[in-house]
Amino acid sequence: MYDWSVPPSQNERRRPLIVVAGALLAIVIAVGVGMAVGNPPPKLPGASSAASSGRQPGPSAVPSGPSTGSVTIYGPQAASFDPAVQSDAGSAQVVSQLFESLTAIDSAGDVQPALADRWQAAAANTIVFHLRPGLTFSDGTPLTATDVVTSWMRVLDPTQPRQLASLLDDVTGARAYREGKGPKSAVGLSVLGTDQVSVALAAPASDFPAIASSPTLAVVPSSIDSTNSVLTPQGFVGSGAYLLTGLTSSETTLTANPRYWAGTPAIRTVHLVNSIGGKSPVSEFQAGNLDYTPISVFDASWIASDSSLGPDLRIEASPSVEFYGFDTSRAPFDNVHVRRAFQMGIDWRRIVALLADPLVQPASGMVPPDVPGHGTTDFGPVFNLDKAKAELAAAGYPNGAGFPKVALTTSGAALDQAIVQQLHDNLGIDIDYEALDWTSYNDRLLNDPPAFWEMDWVADYPGANDFLGLLLGTGKTNNYGRWSSSDFDAAVSQALAAADPTAVQQAFDRAQALVVDQAPVIPVDYGAGYSLSSPKLLGAIPNGQGLIRYAGLAWAGS
Repeated sequence: MYDWSVPPSQNERRRPLIVVAGALLAIVIAVGVGMAVGNPPPKLPGASSAASSGRQPGPSAVPSGPSTGSVTIYGPQAASFDPAVQSDAGSAQVVSQLFESLTAIDSAGDVQPALADRWQAAAANTIVFHLRPGLTFSDGTPLTATDVVTSWMRVLDPTQPRQLASLLDDVTGARAYREGKGPKSAVGLSVLGTDQVSVALAAPASDFPAIASSPTLAVVPSSIDSTNSVLTPQGFVGSGAYLLTGLTSSETTLTANPRYWAGTPAIRTVHLVNSIGGKSPVSEFQAGNLDYTPISVFDASWIASDSSLGPDLRIEASPSVEFYGFDTSRAPFDNVHVRRAFQMGIDWRRIVALLADPLVQPASGMVPPDVPGHGTTDFGPVFNLDKAKAELAAAGYPNGAGFPKVALTTSGAALDQAIVQQLHDNLGIDIDYEALDWTSYNDRLLNDPPAFWEMDWVADYPGANDFLGLLLGTGKTNNYGRWSSSDFDAAVSQALAAADPTAVQQAFDRAQALVVDQAPVIPVDYGAGYSLSSPKLLGAIPNGQGLIRYAGLAWAGS
């Protein structure tokens, strides 16, 4: 899942998580109340970890909101409300409230029932999902297995390519259909009665129930493509906990869905504010105009020791990785020696450390910590200038002589200038630099990938395949560098087919070792964010996708 840009008032890395909620386990089982903290991020003095949601409320200048039954959150506006179309984390945060998937991910990263109350292996490589009885859309129309299959087929539609369609590539015939090389009838999705969805897989895929939790695969009404009002406040019809009831240039308003499968959410109105007129989010929080807001590391550093705001400061780990990649289909980066020179000729870990953000960790591979398949082996880039120069010479560019003019093109990442400088200082290579707005950059990646580019990736679901196979597998929709390795593809397939955890990890490790050796991408860091959250807003816990399920929000004492 793409990352989203923070509001313009914050000059931050593009991936602070929106962490707003409390978790009412009795209301929504999919909203966990604890966060996996096997490798907890470093903690600022006075800061509250998202994992420590059970602390007693501390002093705050923010009035509580039980009497209003509403919450106000500062964050980005969704680029699209259509699950099949959205592809950035900001949109996914909103879309996942409006439309529900078959499964959900809790705060420990485990798969939980959502629209489907159970699933089981049927025949070989077949999974059957059983829908909850009596499901309806927000307008009262029955929600059936046919709606699930129709929703997923929209994602695969070859006439309207979707950025995250590769999520369904494990389904028999799905990839051939989305690529226009196979018939729709051959896709292994079928309806059994009104409440069962049968999924035939091309090969064993142990992570498919987790894949089914992705906001991309949420269930939409059949009228979504024929009725323009379905995705507007005037005629909205959804399957999630909230309805889209208001949309302006500065706010998206969500109202609780009384027909939600888990019951009407405790918080009846969610105000998603995306513009505060250039004001400081900290001051707006202090004034009581925001119940939750992401903040910069600069603000977090002083807030941590502030007697009034300190108890409201939270740190949020992120199931995300920032990486730089190359267009491996064209010179000069079709040459593995060039890619290795860039991998070893830049001191990646040092420039990450110089960001001076205690929550940003240098990457030890493509798979973030606490995501299954992360492992214990370090697959991060290793600075070795002698080897880098030898690789550059082997490519025909000794000391950078004759290196063709290329550009680093991003949407404005924090490490960009340091990378350009180190290439000059360490390898004698001068490259151009181009920063695009996010929309232009996204289009460029999809249609004409830059020679050298950057991406922040947040989990669609908590699994190593989301950071390996989905991003680097041959022909995948998010393989922007067009890299192809049959050995890598085989290693990922073996990991997904293996039943023994040791065998799974060994196969993913082989895949990561190939990424190190061939350097189609360079994993750089794992992100996190800082926020202020009202102490009476329970929970503030992201799930394993870095998203908050607003159905679990609650005010203390309400």
